[in-house]
Amino acid sequence: MTYRLFTFVFLLTAFSSFSQSDPDFGEVESHLHFVKQLSNAKDENFEQILSAYDAHIEVNPYDIIAQIERCKFIGNSYFDEYEGYNLKYEETEACINALNEKYPEHPAVLIYVAENRYGEERLTILETARELMDENPEKWSNDQKAEVYKLLGDSYQEEQFKSLSFYKKAQRLGDSLDLSLQIAEIYESQGKEDLAKETLLRSLEKDTFLWNINQKAHLLLKLNEPEKALELFDIVNKKDSTYINNNEMAQAMAELGNLDAARDFLVRDTLSEWNRIGAKQRLFSHDIAHSDSKLALQTYRSLQNETTYDDFFGIKRFQVFIKDPFLTWNPKEVFHFSLLYLLVILAFIIPYMWVLPVFGVGKVLKKSGFKIRPRLSFSWTLEHFWLLSFVYLLAQLATLFVFEYEQTMNYLFDLVSVYTEDLMDKDLLANEMILFVLLMAIGTLSMLNRERLKVVFSSNLRIRQMIGLGVLFVIFNRIIMKVLGLFVDIEEPSFDFNLILSAEQEILAMMSVHGFLMAALLVVVIVPIYEEIIFRGVILNSVEKYIGFKGANIFQAILFGLVHDNIALFVFFFVFALVIGYWVKRSKGLLTGIIFHGVHNLTVLLALYYLSKIGGGF
Repeated sequence: MTYRLFTFVFLLTAFSSFSQSDPDFGEVESHLHFVKQLSNAKDENFEQILSAYDAHIEVNPYDIIAQIERCKFIGNSYFDEYEGYNLKYEETEACINALNEKYPEHPAVLIYVAENRYGEERLTILETARELMDENPEKWSNDQKAEVYKLLGDSYQEEQFKSLSFYKKAQRLGDSLDLSLQIAEIYESQGKEDLAKETLLRSLEKDTFLWNINQKAHLLLKLNEPEKALELFDIVNKKDSTYINNNEMAQAMAELGNLDAARDFLVRDTLSEWNRIGAKQRLFSHDIAHSDSKLALQTYRSLQNETTYDDFFGIKRFQVFIKDPFLTWNPKEVFHFSLLYLLVILAFIIPYMWVLPVFGVGKVLKKSGFKIRPRLSFSWTLEHFWLLSFVYLLAQLATLFVFEYEQTMNYLFDLVSVYTEDLMDKDLLANEMILFVLLMAIGTLSMLNRERLKVVFSSNLRIRQMIGLGVLFVIFNRIIMKVLGLFVDIEEPSFDFNLILSAEQEILAMMSVHGFLMAALLVVVIVPIYEEIIFRGVILNSVEKYIGFKGANIFQAILFGLVHDNIALFVFFFVFALVIGYWVKRSKGLLTGIIFHGVHNLTVLLALYYLSKIGGGF
């Protein structure tokens, strides 16, 4: 025993040569102090400190905190934060496993082991800890209970109700614990913005961890509290300016109405080499909306000096022109705007790729003596088919250029990383759909005269028969979907109806932004009318005159499937169009197809609406 004490005193004396104010080895977080003591002679110092820990534990074998701190010291001494790699990983794991085997029910050990495990393994340890807490609550301090509940909250993030419950328990038990950020994030994701605000605002003074303060500021911006957010950003900026996101600060200033300050933050963002193109794009967006035209043009040209691909078709320069038509254009700007003109000409030519083959096949069939017997008495021609194809391409381009131009150029020319979330803004999706539908409806109406209008709203079937057919097909399409799922890998939706409408996200956005009635007007009334006029009216009628009804029906069904842009569901759309084409011929008018189509879309819309409600919102 005397020998052991002598050894321990000797090691402590040796260690004190480079640290005169070391904490006790049994103190919580003592490992952090000793990790900092490692200098150039890292390996030698590491061994000295480890030996000192071992000597202390030998003298104090029941000092479990010291044993935990020893493992933490091993785990942190050679941890590379940049690479995220621990050179002493195996030794750390051996230390943790030995500790776990020796003290499998000790609160501090269970918490430490859980912190170093992931997924199901961590959850198993935490559930074991919870059972032990319930059996012997007196053995656990409130702080230890709070830490277990916090870790359970982290582990059940996918189950928000459970996660929230655990976070609240942890918050009640842990005096020094601040989980307001985690709790507020759950409330915000559930649409409970008032609760999220209340949770954050009553605990703003508690947190001293910069990352947490910064995250709270971000969340407050989302919750429409820019003034409080700016107060937190100011705290972060004074301590470490690298945490500050100039773009978010600019948004906060803009919401407060301080546009000059907002622009200052955006300009500050352009000084960095990293993502300079994206920063200048945001600055231009601000200037085109809020600054004078000369400043907007200056920012535009600064952006074009970085890359001319940003405005390949001159759309942004046209925005400056709208702001001030008298500002001069340079040759480069004229050139890129002329590319837009060439793109429109290309959209004018492309429809010949599918119209001319129909004309050519018809001529060949006629020369070979094949007699075409039109079954439809409509008066549309291939010229109308070509014009509507041109209108479709123009509507696609217009929608793209109005709502997704910058993101598309970034993606095509790899200028700035484009994330899916950037294209999923509800307002953008809803307004994009409205524009496209209106452009297609206007273009389709231009194909109508008094005679064709009669065809659109005529049928030899009764209304109830047409509605009945629509309902029957809704049932039939469920069978199609089940059969299709046997052969095609269809993404698993929350409800199969979601897949039947190709514009699911747009419809949900429409209901969220403009309400159910607006969505119904577009999806159940306007879309069925113009789609039936185009596919079962113009295309079916004009093509039938050259290749016969059966060939024309297959042709329009193929096009219908293609324009819905869902390869996995091509068969469904093809069958849908084929069936409606048959009933249009049989009923001698488009009204049957319109009602058939409308009933189907209404059913799908109601399903989406119901799912969005039971899912807690759009």
